[in-house]
Amino acid sequence: MVESKKICVVGLGYVGLTLSVVLAEKGFQVYGITKSEELAEQLRNGKPHFHEKGLEVLLKKFVNKNLFISATIPADIAMDVFVISVGTPLDKSTKKPIISHIESAVTDVAKNLRPGGLVVLRSTVPVGLTRNYVLPMIQKHQKERFYLAFASERTIEGKALSELKYLPQVIGGLDEESLNKASEIFIQVTKTIIRVSSLESAEMIKILDNSYRDLTFAFANEVAMVSRQLGLNAIELIEAANFGYPRTNVPVPGFVGGACLEKDPHILVDFATTAGYTPQLVAMARKVNESLPVFTADLVRKHCAANGKDIATAKIFVSGLAFKGRPETDDLRGSPTVDFLKCLQEAGAKNIHGHDFVVKREAIVGLGITPCTLEEGFQGADCVLFMNNHVSYEYFDIEKLLPNLNQQAFFFDGWHLFDSKVIKSYSHITYEGLGER
Repeated sequence: MVESKKICVVGLGYVGLTLSVVLAEKGFQVYGITKSEELAEQLRNGKPHFHEKGLEVLLKKFVNKNLFISATIPADIAMDVFVISVGTPLDKSTKKPIISHIESAVTDVAKNLRPGGLVVLRSTVPVGLTRNYVLPMIQKHQKERFYLAFASERTIEGKALSELKYLPQVIGGLDEESLNKASEIFIQVTKTIIRVSSLESAEMIKILDNSYRDLTFAFANEVAMVSRQLGLNAIELIEAANFGYPRTNVPVPGFVGGACLEKDPHILVDFATTAGYTPQLVAMARKVNESLPVFTADLVRKHCAANGKDIATAKIFVSGLAFKGRPETDDLRGSPTVDFLKCLQEAGAKNIHGHDFVVKREAIVGLGITPCTLEEGFQGADCVLFMNNHVSYEYFDIEKLLPNLNQQAFFFDGWHLFDSKVIKSYSHITYEGLGER
């Protein structure tokens, strides 16, 4: 077993902070590192900087006890294990991951790594980066024996704390000893360790998982677009096709985004193309999913034009700003709704009102729109759009607010949350659902 139970987690975003509190819960002495002293102070006070079910409770329970937060790696603490979980956001223009955060983190870790120490990379990276980039960087600073592994992070936002404890943990090592040492750590977190043959295999599995999900969602969205053109209901088709038939499992059509799904397929296409093969299905699936916010904004623009409404002054109400509703999150990274809002604003829309059950008011203001309640949003609205599938919509009485819409109003239900027959029964409303009109 690894003798020391001191683990340093570098990077305290959605991946690093959730792992840190679970490691602390399992009895490890954890040192969490964030570059921001302001954020470090906030976390030391038990306040997470994002919404995740159960996170604040665990943070308050363990912070300053066996979970210590700082802006630099404590030089006086003998760490045996470093977990690097910094972000690798996508460069919007090149569609390549930005790895500068990894460079900085690896340099800091290498300077503090003891001989015989273990480094675990947990960030999403192109295949080969751990061996060809991280390893040489560590070797510049650490000439003695050390161990290196890659442990894929595959949790879903909103259920991360529970999934860390039961999802199988995929691990690849630089060598057998590295794989063993990393496995000894994570077997204390979850019951199942999947040992794969190399660092590259572990890197690829995370990319594979998310690219596959993106692909299946894209197929459902293609079904929705075809159904719309044929005058069919995509939900009816998919539910009937799936029911009792084990060879078909088409998901519900809807907007696809988030920090992982918007990024990982692009990473796959990039490194595969460099290796000599350009994936076509993966690339096309991403294009399909990225087209939905543009398509939806165009629906609004066309409706306003067809009904004599000036898009600059028309009241447009958008509910569901986070990239997903279930499990709930306040994460706006990679949110299709944010892309949709940008399209609207580029088309000249200036009177946009926004609502979300979890996203904070100041974040909504930061999008350049006016925060409001559901009731306020409906009042005198020309266009109403529901963009994610938060569970609270199930308890929302839509009928009491439909009369409050302006004449020739447009109602878009991106997740088939409401009974379309009810909405269509109002003569002053034009209804559109994803895959139904």
